[in-house]
Amino acid sequence: MVLAVEIVIVAAVVFAVAALAVGRFDRLAPAPPDSASVGLPADTVTAGDVTRLRFGMAPRGYRMAEVDAVLLRLAEELAWRDEELARRDDELVRLATFARIGPAASAQEHPAVPLEKSED
Repeated sequence: MVLAVEIVIVAAVVFAVAALAVGRFDRLAPAPPDSASVGLPADTVTAGDVTRLRFGMAPRGYRMAEVDAVLLRLAEELAWRDEELARRDDELVRLATFARIGPAASAQEHPAVPLEKSED
């Protein structure tokens, strides 16, 4: 009878150690953020918004260097996109103004000055 009790106790200890080793009893609570995060605005996102973006830190979070590299790349891409869109908008305004005025009116406003021939 004593042998059966000893076997049950040893089996329980072995089960408990094995369960802890595989993580059955190792249930971690979600890690609370230790700082206030700065998110993206609800409206249009700009390069500056991505640059100012900060994630909350947690023990089981992402690698900060990788996140920073991705955010830097996104900020550069957004800045390029914003500059390209502004350049295209300016070009559209210039073309619309040119179409409204017309090439003939433009030539009248800025008539070509004939070159004078020099007498040799």
